[in-house]
Amino acid sequence: MVENGKTAAGWAGLAVVLAGVFPFTADMLRNFPLFTAEQIAWSFAAVVAGTGVVFAAAWLAVRALAAVGRRAGRAPGAHWAAGLYALAAAAVFAAFFYDANLTQLRQDFGLPRIVAAAVLLALFALYWAVAFRLGAKRTCAVLAALLAFRAGQAAWTVSHAAARGDALVGAREIQVYENVKLTRTPNIYFFCLESYHGFAAMQELYGFAPRELQDFLGANGFTVAPETFANYWYTMASLQSFLQMGHHYAAGAFGNHDSLYARGFVSGSRNYYNPVLNILKRNGYAVAYLLPSDYYYRPGAGLVDMSLLQRSWPLAPLKVSLARFIGREPDTYVPEYERHVAEALAAWPVDRPTFFFMKLGAEHSAQIYDYRRDRAAFVARYRRLMAEADVQIEALCRQIIAKDPAGIIILAGDHGAQSYKMAEWDFSTAVREGRLPADTLARDLHEVLLAIRWGTDLASEAVPFHSLANVMRYVLARLGGGEALLATAVPDDSFVKEGDILYRTVAAGRPLPAWEPVSDRTPR
Repeated sequence: MVENGKTAAGWAGLAVVLAGVFPFTADMLRNFPLFTAEQIAWSFAAVVAGTGVVFAAAWLAVRALAAVGRRAGRAPGAHWAAGLYALAAAAVFAAFFYDANLTQLRQDFGLPRIVAAAVLLALFALYWAVAFRLGAKRTCAVLAALLAFRAGQAAWTVSHAAARGDALVGAREIQVYENVKLTRTPNIYFFCLESYHGFAAMQELYGFAPRELQDFLGANGFTVAPETFANYWYTMASLQSFLQMGHHYAAGAFGNHDSLYARGFVSGSRNYYNPVLNILKRNGYAVAYLLPSDYYYRPGAGLVDMSLLQRSWPLAPLKVSLARFIGREPDTYVPEYERHVAEALAAWPVDRPTFFFMKLGAEHSAQIYDYRRDRAAFVARYRRLMAEADVQIEALCRQIIAKDPAGIIILAGDHGAQSYKMAEWDFSTAVREGRLPADTLARDLHEVLLAIRWGTDLASEAVPFHSLANVMRYVLARLGGGEALLATAVPDDSFVKEGDILYRTVAAGRPLPAWEPVSDRTPR
């Protein structure tokens, strides 16, 4: 259908802009917790400006075509202009969906790159044909309707998650936490170690364990827990439960496998009540997030007093929609991270009680991964990365012990390395089909290192719990937090979410021989 020439250009311009605004906004409705309002505003403006440039190019092409036609005595019909405008809208729309479509075609359907490219070309032609058939005005109506639907869908998800997400910590627990008075306030150094298993599990799963780090920990007063489990299966959810000192049961799970509330919660932002940070702040602690990137928090957010970053890349949200076109990560990284951490620790006054949060370790298996084919190579790489991380961990621990022998050092993995995984099926499918024992897979996902050096003022003591959600509760209790704080302890359980089903994989600190679907998700 071809519109009247008087309004065609205006509607066409709006259609081109909406072709970019709709998918970008849809992405942000799923992923906005990753970014600041400033970043989203800058990126939205960039989308509008960029699509405006695309429309301007199409408009100039229409004008040029009309001029050539007039000189030749054969003015092109309105359908030529409609076709060019539809082409511009389809190009924008296809660009925003290119990465998502390519990923799905290659991972979910296993199509070779050339076949996936052919399918994408066919989809682009389909977008073009539909936009041309509908005409610019109706295309605008369709895109606006899709945007409204996505906004409604996101609002529904947020509203239903908010009841659990904003109230992750119960009123009874908050009353206890607000009355915690510490009798000791040593510096606390928390090392979150990416994908770092406990030594026994590492030996069982991979056939090796880092002897040098074990010897260092033993010689320097660390108490190594025999068996500890992360409560959740990816970093942000694990950190959330660690700082919440409780279970959130994946409340607010949203977006690209990230938690809707995790970033605000981890920073103690606004109304996200972070028990650990609030207890520490009420007892005179500063909070220093010496983290390698802004993936975990946004500079200047919440209760964080000091970080290694001052700002984030303003156009980072565009990476979500245009990943392969932009070609860089949206995170802002700290260059020479370990050196900056060492310098920050050296410069910080020892007599100012501070909670330091640092991130080291290795990494878990890649997204496109089949353990039957790739596991041997992954284990070799994992071992190499662990050896490199161990050197950095040991060096920073030595520095802390030399400067602040009374400080408490906590080394804790965030989750397992996920070495038993395949791209075409999820973890629960592997268990159901009997491809892997459930307890082995639970260890692969959740079993982590926990080692604590209690400093010179506290006797070495093992943590009497078996999950990360109870670690800071016990540390704060030993600093004078009281029996009421210990009475808020939560079950040492771990969970994996597959689709809409939450499975319990570890119960009371023991991997389950059969995973259990969870119906009660009341945060504790």
